[in-house]
Amino acid sequence: MNKHMPRHYSNHFELRLDKIPARKTDRMSAWIFYLGLLAGAALILLGAYELFSGISATRSDFTGNFPTTDFQPVMNPTFFDIIIMLIGAGIIIALFCNYFQYRKIYFDGKNVEIITRLLNGKKLRMKEKIVKYEGVRFRIEFAQLGFISRNKYIIELSHKNPEKCVPLYISYRGKNVRRKWENYARTFGLPALVLTADGLVSRKTENLNKSIKELKKAGELQIDYDIQKAPLPKSLAVVWRSDKTVLKIRKTIWDAYNILAIAVIAGASVLIKCIEHLAPNLNRGGFWIFYGVMALFIALAVIILFRKDKIVIKKYKIVNVHKFFGFSKKHGEMSKADIEAIDITPNPATGRCFVSIISDKKTIIFGKKLPLEDLRWIKNFLLYELTK
Repeated sequence: MNKHMPRHYSNHFELRLDKIPARKTDRMSAWIFYLGLLAGAALILLGAYELFSGISATRSDFTGNFPTTDFQPVMNPTFFDIIIMLIGAGIIIALFCNYFQYRKIYFDGKNVEIITRLLNGKKLRMKEKIVKYEGVRFRIEFAQLGFISRNKYIIELSHKNPEKCVPLYISYRGKNVRRKWENYARTFGLPALVLTADGLVSRKTENLNKSIKELKKAGELQIDYDIQKAPLPKSLAVVWRSDKTVLKIRKTIWDAYNILAIAVIAGASVLIKCIEHLAPNLNRGGFWIFYGVMALFIALAVIILFRKDKIVIKKYKIVNVHKFFGFSKKHGEMSKADIEAIDITPNPATGRCFVSIISDKKTIIFGKKLPLEDLRWIKNFLLYELTK
């Protein structure tokens, strides 16, 4: 979907509707602001100390026939100190710019009022009737917090004008987020919207608790699958048995994930040999720590390289299974009666997609390594199998 997505300031936000009128401020968290100020100030002080005081050292000239070598740094120390100070100042300026911009959200039961404070201090006021909103949208946004990347789960009132979109719930934890999304949609009496790889999907509030079998029976679900005509993708295998149907992902050596796993194994092996050759005097404890870290990387790569995933469709439930060197482990199961949707979900971190089998309580993820067309086939096949 190419529609411009609104920007929200908060990292954690919840507009509670148990008391009307409801109000909440969408703003950067105070603890992030103050911790950032401390970090920025520390960089400025460090750079200033090194620039104006520094740690001086006297040079001793040896007499005799010893050759002398002068150390030449790649970067001028003064320039480096100034850069450190500028980074600290930049952090502080960015924090002030973000913290002093905010939006106040008011909901009186029929109207939403938004008061936006701009960076220059001016305030903009907008008011919109709740019936003019498109629906309650759920989406996942990729967020970078320093060196840590996380998914941000956002529930918001969707409007044609992005400036009138308002947050309802924002969190880095996905627990119960679907249930909250559905509750907001019921409370506002608006369609529940979810962003998928195939665009925006709208669900009526009266259908939110219905299983996919009930949706098909009510004529709300169309299944684009013909068992006689739909060609099976080369990446998949299907086994029909008397008591179950098994959908397997074939192992492809030249998959991007497998190539990365092979590269990690080879790189770790070469690095172990290099360290043993270049640092023979490293103490035993240091070697064991290094070996432990490398063994962890190799173990993870081997799991990625040899693990096979499959979905087992039984009479009353489906089971997600991970198979590794002939051993199978149940990774999750779900009753057919609880499955409310099967969507193709984009991963905001990698840009790739996967099939999500969704109930109110949990989500089963399948096919993270497959191309989009194969995922569409899996979605239609599962819908057919679960509703036939």
